[in-house]
Amino acid sequence: MKKKFGWLSAILALMILIAACGTNSGSDNTAEKASESNESGEVSEAPYEVVYAFPIFQSVPKDLNLVQDEINKISKAKINVTVKLLPISISAWTNQINLMMTSGEKLDMLAHFDYSTQVSKGKLYPIGDIMEQYGKGIIDALGQDYYNATKINGKSYGVPSIRDLAQDYGYIIRKDLVEKHNIDLSQVKTYEDYEKIFSVIKAKEPNMVGVTNMSGNSVLGTYSTRDSLGDDFGVLLNNGQTDFEIVNWFATDEYAQQLKTIRKWYQAGYILKDAAQNQEATQAIIKAGKAAGNFSHMKPGFEAQESRGIGMKVVAVRTAPAVAKTSTVTNVMLGVSSNAEKPEKVLQFLNLMYTDKDIVNLFDWGIEGKHYVKMEGQDNMIKYPDGVDGDNVGYFGYGWMHGNQFLSQVFEGDDPEVFIKQAEFNKTAVKSKALGFTFNSEPVKTEVAAATGVLQQFRRGLESGVLDVDKELPKFIAKLKDAGIDKIMEEKQKQLDEWAKANGN
Repeated sequence: MKKKFGWLSAILALMILIAACGTNSGSDNTAEKASESNESGEVSEAPYEVVYAFPIFQSVPKDLNLVQDEINKISKAKINVTVKLLPISISAWTNQINLMMTSGEKLDMLAHFDYSTQVSKGKLYPIGDIMEQYGKGIIDALGQDYYNATKINGKSYGVPSIRDLAQDYGYIIRKDLVEKHNIDLSQVKTYEDYEKIFSVIKAKEPNMVGVTNMSGNSVLGTYSTRDSLGDDFGVLLNNGQTDFEIVNWFATDEYAQQLKTIRKWYQAGYILKDAAQNQEATQAIIKAGKAAGNFSHMKPGFEAQESRGIGMKVVAVRTAPAVAKTSTVTNVMLGVSSNAEKPEKVLQFLNLMYTDKDIVNLFDWGIEGKHYVKMEGQDNMIKYPDGVDGDNVGYFGYGWMHGNQFLSQVFEGDDPEVFIKQAEFNKTAVKSKALGFTFNSEPVKTEVAAATGVLQQFRRGLESGVLDVDKELPKFIAKLKDAGIDKIMEEKQKQLDEWAKANGN
């Protein structure tokens, strides 16, 4: 027994010696890593670094680290947390995030566009368990209805950025064409009325069509008052305001009538001939003079946003009301990684992104005086400094992605009250009766995969007017039935009924 203790003592002594040597090795000083002294000489915990990954659609801005440093001055002082910004090209996003998660590489927080998938794969920490303690500011900023829309099986795994959480729908058109041809947009009240615009464009601008597809998708898109419940394989008509019956959207009279209208427009030359194959971005097609405009989801300030993107003024006509659905809320989400070592510290930082105006504006616009300046006499309006423009500015952000955009300053050219109007837009939008319901497709994943294949075969051609509706729509519906859409709808109805009962709907 004494011998055993002797060996143990020797081993412990050796470990202490190694540890002691280690603490004297300069930059590897363990005590320095674990803690730091404050001004009074007391030892305090070292700041926790949050690695925040988010998709990026351009090259990485050259001043990213400068902005990161300014954010960290604030967050370190307030919550003893710093952030490492990790922008990832959208083309590499999925693969890189999967690699980071499986390899155990440090990843604390991520922005993403596929919430239910991330949850089902276990990539997100259940922040609902600690929201009241560390994220109350997020809940207050979102409002309870929109926060509840993030819950899956009663628990939240992420929160939406605060932006347009609802969507209305309509058509944008180049303003110069409206003025040139005296087009009366007030005469457009229904979907069919858009022909009044398209016929003028056809007659007066022979090298231009009236409407283009939605950035590589169909012309029709999601124009209707249905709640697609995530995938359109079983929907609620009238956003569930009438009843909770799941129906096959593709077999409804409303869908057939919309297809026939689009087919008529296509045959009349109002739509691009290659609409079923064209992959050009919508803005690029309009900018090139190939189309007068396009259908789109909208929000307050949408016209100014599109005018900047196209490079010429556009105006809009809206023919569908603003509606909030689970999909409009959860299509841009921020969450804590399930690999995060200290999820409570990550959530504290996320909370600042929803409550701290200085941090929000650093994320959105960069550093005052370097990347933007305030406009004289307008406290909340900003512009580029002299000699700086969109091409040479050292930083750009995605305000719609990083937290609470409603705390952001407004850039020159936008309505000074755009975020006030968007907040009211969210507040007054019609809310689908299924707001907060998320379909778990796992029990019918085989059928969903088969139905998705059918959708890819038929949908774009039908919804761009290229295919003959009378011939192809029945084939489409029949193949969806063969793929198992009825089984999908049955499972979705079961889950929806259970959700409604649990939520008092």
